[in-house]
Parts: sequence; structure tokens; C-alpha cells
Amino acid sequence: MVQIPTPHPTLADVAEIAGVSIKTASRVLNDSINVAPETAERVRKAASQVGYRSNRIARELRGGSLSNLIGMVISDLANPFYAGLAAGAEERLSEAGLDLIIATARDDAERERVLIESLLERRVRGLLIVPSGEDYSYLSIERKRGYSFVFVDRPAAYLDTDTVLVDNQGGIATCLDQLLSEKCRKIAIIADTLNIWTASERIEGFKKACLSRGVDNKDVHIITGIHTTEDAKAATLSLLGSTSRIDGIIATNDLIAMGVGEVIHQEKSPTKVVSFDDFPSAQLFGITSLDHDPQRLGRLAAEVLLKRVQNPTDTKYVTEVMKLEIYQREPHKQKAVSNG
Repeated sequence: MVQIPTPHPTLADVAEIAGVSIKTASRVLNDSINVAPETAERVRKAASQVGYRSNRIARELRGGSLSNLIGMVISDLANPFYAGLAAGAEERLSEAGLDLIIATARDDAERERVLIESLLERRVRGLLIVPSGEDYSYLSIERKRGYSFVFVDRPAAYLDTDTVLVDNQGGIATCLDQLLSEKCRKIAIIADTLNIWTASERIEGFKKACLSRGVDNKDVHIITGIHTTEDAKAATLSLLGSTSRIDGIIATNDLIAMGVGEVIHQEKSPTKVVSFDDFPSAQLFGITSLDHDPQRLGRLAAEVLLKRVQNPTDTKYVTEVMKLEIYQREPHKQKAVSNG
């Protein structure tokens, strides 16, 4: 037997039970002081009795204002990096009395645009966006309507806007220096597809760092197009089975590092590994990583957005770049984090 859902109680239901007009019930539930205490008490008891919940968003929209919501569009919440990014942003926004809605675009530009437009239709006050698209000029008109935007981890194409990045090229140079300090001489770097801005920046940074440090091209292997942990496992097995005698690997993100680390661990290989991202099993696999804390990046992005919300049409945009250093682990302790 199909059970029909119980209709949500309305303001009219509350007013009827309390024996007052709808207008009076509304004034009480909106915390108006111009209602007799006895009447207000009856209305609140009636609302509690039927389980009435005020639609705050609808009330805000009727007044022509934006809601108390912030939207966040990321690639994939299952990825520890994006989960940490969202956690950091939510923490900071919550402190400011704002609520976060998260949507995942799965690196699909068309899906991302649909999600952004859907969130704007809900009158979110602002958006934090990890971009997957190639053109964000369509958001210029939305900014004139009072919406605020901050792009995170990657810049926005064809849109001047506030941006929060990490130092991709400097971070990769630090990874290379770590391997060189461990006497590695034949080094491979494994990256995602180069149409992803961060992957492209990290490969570019690697090439520059090798050149400036005198690393011979014949001692360098650059592997791209590695999108998943399984891809990274296959690439690492191929490297270990080749005649290149690689003794150092740079993994450019956490998913790649997980695959590399698992293979190195299983094969008992002496190959040194440095990861651009930290992740929970890094110490178990003996992987050195940058202190690339996505929660810190999420908080920074939220902080920039909170400032932008105060003046959404100001054309003085900021770019914040988070510097990265090698994460110094405590001996015999694993970093207690739930992100990459």
C-alpha cells in the first residue's frame, strides 16, 4: 500500500488553531513585538503542535533580497581534496551566519553551468567555484545584480573576479628540491590531463625548476593524462618495469599519490615519492608531501567571499596565493585529517 505524504502545515493552519488571523500569526512567527504576550504564546504553541516551519528563504525572496545561502560548485565531493575544501569553507561561512550548499560538476562544463544557474535562481548570496568551464563571461551580468563570485584553485576564463589559488609552480619546485636533497637523479612527474589548469601549471613549474637546477632532460620523465588512482597504479608499474631506473617520483595530486604509494609499497621499491597534496595514508606509504591543506584553502576562499559580499560590484578584484612548504610530520604520528 502506497503511503501518501502528509502535507506540510501552513500558516493558515497555525492561525486557525490559535484562533487568530493569518496576519497576526505571521507577525508572531516573524518575531514582531507588537503582539500581546498571551496571543504570541498561543501562536507558538499551535506552530509547535502542527510542526510548522517558517520558509525563511521564501520570505527573503519576497522582500527582493538575496538569501542567506552560499553555493559552492566543485568537481567531486568523493575526492578528499574537494571534501576538505568544502569543509574549510563551510566552517568559516558558518561563523558568519551563512549556510553552504554544495554541488558537484564532475569536471563537466555544461553540467557546471546548469548548476550555477540553478543556484542563482535560488538567490544564493554568493558562489565559490572550482571551475571546469572555458568561458565565464556570462556571469558579468549576474554580478551587476548583486551576486558575488570567488573562483578557487583555478582562475576564471574571460571574467575578472576574485581568485584564490595555491602556488602551483613554487610548490612543484619544492617537491623537486626535496627529491634532489634525497640524492634522486632520475625523476618522473605524474600529472592529470593538461587541459586542467592546475595540472598544466604544475608541469610548467616542473620544467622551469629542472632547467634552473640543471637537471638533465634525459633524466626526466613527464607522464600526463593520469586521472584516477587506477591510472596512477598502472603508470607507476610501467615506470618500475622500464629501463629508466627512476629513483624519484612527484605525484601532482592526492589521487595520483595514492596509486603511486600503493604500488611502491607493494613492490617494496626504494623509489622516493613526493606528493603535491597530503592525504591520510601518506605516512603509511612513506610519502613526503607539501602542507597543501584544502581546509585552509577553503577558509581563505570563504574569507575573500565574505569581503566581496560587502561590495559585490567593486571592480578591484584580489588574487590570493597560498604558499606551500614540505609538511613536517611528527615522528611516528599520522596527521589526523580527513582530507587530501
